[in-house]
Amino acid sequence: MLDHNQSNWKLQHVPCTVCESSNAVCVNEDNSWKCFSCNTHGQNYDGEYEGEYVSTENKVSSIRTEGIPGALTDRRISADTAKKYGVTITRNVDGSVKQHLYPYFSEGVQVAQKIRDVQDKDFHIEGAVKNADLFGTQTVQTKGKFITITEGECDAMAAYELMGSKWAVVSVINGAASAPRDVKRNLEFFNGFETIVICFDADKAGRDSAKKVAELFPPSKAKIMTLPDEYKDANDMLKVNKKQAFMEAWWNAKLFAPDGIVRGDDMWGVVTEEINQSFVEYPWKGMNDLTYGIRTYELITITAGSGMGKSQFIRELVYYLMNLEDESNIGLLMMEESI
Repeated sequence: MLDHNQSNWKLQHVPCTVCESSNAVCVNEDNSWKCFSCNTHGQNYDGEYEGEYVSTENKVSSIRTEGIPGALTDRRISADTAKKYGVTITRNVDGSVKQHLYPYFSEGVQVAQKIRDVQDKDFHIEGAVKNADLFGTQTVQTKGKFITITEGECDAMAAYELMGSKWAVVSVINGAASAPRDVKRNLEFFNGFETIVICFDADKAGRDSAKKVAELFPPSKAKIMTLPDEYKDANDMLKVNKKQAFMEAWWNAKLFAPDGIVRGDDMWGVVTEEINQSFVEYPWKGMNDLTYGIRTYELITITAGSGMGKSQFIRELVYYLMNLEDESNIGLLMMEESI
């Protein structure tokens, strides 16, 4: 539990007590907290964890840590891919990778870098990332056929390698919770691309955020990938060299449609399926001879001139339906009648 006697501290990457995330919560010095996976926040964190205090004193915003070129061996990301994205590393005394340094740019000028510690997976930021472009935008042409958006820097580089280093890939800055805000701030950047493929983590936070991001784009432009069940993200697939499986999921990404809306090209099976529908007859033989009765799931419009008996027609029909042996559900909205 928190040591309330220690001042000027915060804790990062501790478990969330609401969602399934094991390391997405940041706890501040006043014991308030926020989960950057499910976006839940509160005043008093009461979870159990083990971790180190991170001092909040004397924050320095300038970029001061220098890295060297190299592969991200713990993530199986090649030196060539890291070089393309401008990512560098620092090493431990034994030569193993100690940190990843992810650069962030604004209008072609580096304004920040995110530094991730390999061992404890903690990270901090040097510089001003608030108004930075998405990760990797400096590597991308201003227009193209496809561009993919991922939830993290390593996933962006992993997806780039999995696709044979052919297609543009960028990442949001601060994970699933802030992805819609990050993308919205950079919408103009995506104007030159025909199709945006969203490849977020295969958890609830990632799925929900992917839908919110897709809603920011015009219809028929955004697709959402569904990764194979056994993999959480693109980097998981790169670690086991599942290039073919990733590409199949990428090509099979579905065009996004809001909940309740079915795309026309997905309707063929619906409109060609024979439906066995019940029907009832009108109380008038002549009407039945002309229309073959009333079929459910149909809209019937009754038109006639003023004073011709439309309302009386409806009243007789409703009375008839109410007296059938089968129970009828009838609702009336008589817009021109009094209460």
